[in-house]
Amino acid sequence: MQRDVVLVTGGNSGIGYEAARALARAGWHVVLASRNRGASAAAVARIEAESGVGSASELGLDLASLASVRQLAKEIDARGLPLRALVLNAGLQGRERRQSADGYELTFAANHLGHYLLAHRLLGRLSERAPARIVVVASGVHDPAQRTAMPHPAIGDFDALAVGEDASGRPYSGPRAYVHSKLCNVWFAYELARRLEAAGLSSAARPITVNAYDPGLVPGSGLARDYPAAARFVWDRILPGVARVLNPVYPGISTAEKSGAALARLVTDPALARVTGKYFPSTARWREAPSSVESYDAARAHALWEASARLAGLAPDESALARA
Repeated sequence: MQRDVVLVTGGNSGIGYEAARALARAGWHVVLASRNRGASAAAVARIEAESGVGSASELGLDLASLASVRQLAKEIDARGLPLRALVLNAGLQGRERRQSADGYELTFAANHLGHYLLAHRLLGRLSERAPARIVVVASGVHDPAQRTAMPHPAIGDFDALAVGEDASGRPYSGPRAYVHSKLCNVWFAYELARRLEAAGLSSAARPITVNAYDPGLVPGSGLARDYPAAARFVWDRILPGVARVLNPVYPGISTAEKSGAALARLVTDPALARVTGKYFPSTARWREAPSSVESYDAARAHALWEASARLAGLAPDESALARA
């Protein structure tokens, strides 16, 4: 395979697809990893029609299944893919409390825990091809200072979070679970960046950068898949046009095309080759800017890391960090 490889989770629609298109046009081979393999195959065909045969491929991945994450990593190893970038983009926002295949709350499992395990399992490949980049797609809803109309995060015990229990004993809330998963995304990105540097896996000569990214409010993305039919229609058919009109004035509201291109830039921009442990929000037109005050709590990020390793059953031989 001539092209460097980037894996994009949830890359068959929305922001992930637009990022994949941009990366393929830039000369990367894009691997789309998702549950819906039919949609992924169709996306591959569209990308190859635009960027040439060999510019894209697809693999199956259910982030809410730890076994599926491990199987994907095995397939990548078996194919010897020259992986140089990982875009942890896929996410869901449910309305009702559901469990993952491993018994965890589904939003936490898919948005955080699956990506946590996937990054660990692929660190060895990224290290072999360094310089390399990891981008974690978060959201501005993690920040109480932002006006998002979403609940503010209030994470207590991580074991309780993993099974969908609220820190204050409130009933389960799908939006709150989503907000919590997005704060976990930022904590994870910052902690991974710290640990890679501390372990010597990321150096000035061969960096593995890790950054968090906020696409903004992007109507038409897959987050509305569980909405009622009328709300889904408005989200998918009406609001994308509104976003195009409002974006020049309100940068926090964007389109899939703009957000996807900005996401791709975090993989391709030479100016970001050694930038790590940073946050790139839509409100700053995707320039580096502060995330929430709570997201810089290194003790909480450390605790999430340790809890995630236990919840995922991470074995020492599954991560280059454990071997460093």
